[in-house]
Amino acid sequence: MARRELMAKIGAYQIVGVVREDSEESAAAVADAYAQNGIRIVEVTLTTPNAFELIATLCHRYAGDDITVAAGTVRSSDDAAQARRAGAEIIVSPHTDVRIIEYATDNELLSVAGAATATEMLHAWEAGCDIVKIFPAPQLGGPDFIRAIRGPIRDVPIIAGGPVSLDAIDAYLDAGCVAVNLGSSLAIPDLVRAKQWDEIGRRVVLAVSIIHARKNPAPTESAYVH
Repeated sequence: MARRELMAKIGAYQIVGVVREDSEESAAAVADAYAQNGIRIVEVTLTTPNAFELIATLCHRYAGDDITVAAGTVRSSDDAAQARRAGAEIIVSPHTDVRIIEYATDNELLSVAGAATATEMLHAWEAGCDIVKIFPAPQLGGPDFIRAIRGPIRDVPIIAGGPVSLDAIDAYLDAGCVAVNLGSSLAIPDLVRAKQWDEIGRRVVLAVSIIHARKNPAPTESAYVH
């Protein structure tokens, strides 16, 4: 998929489901819970055991299901190259590295670079990234920080990097983010340890329904009575 199409897809679905688990088995189950319950962009962090193999598995498993797989916690251009070979179409970093951004754009991969200040945001944007990820968004000030920084910097697309809670989705999007990263707020560690994949799936459905409600608000009843 072309970068322009990937960008449009993120803007349409507004959720990136982040997989960051301590075992390959749990990571695969969480990714499946995301993909099978409405999340269309699944990010596998490279801190996950056998992350490249999992990326390749997910790309094959969901090839016909409009699921886009991203590689997260990409810290070098070598990581980006391995992620690309595994099938990832989006490269996500917790920081800004010009070499990673250049590799992504040269290979028609969507580039998401991490930043925490206005200087870092503009550095990432001027280096050619497609989206800046404010990370970690809650610790930096949450939606209020996003709203403030978008005053002078309005042309840079922003994703709120986690952990973003479900009840904060609306606030981040209202503040101007194009999407939010959801990870531990969906795959709550206690649920993962108990292998409660169905419950994680229900949380995914809830998150997706929040986005759907924003795009399709319920009609307001007219006060006029016939």
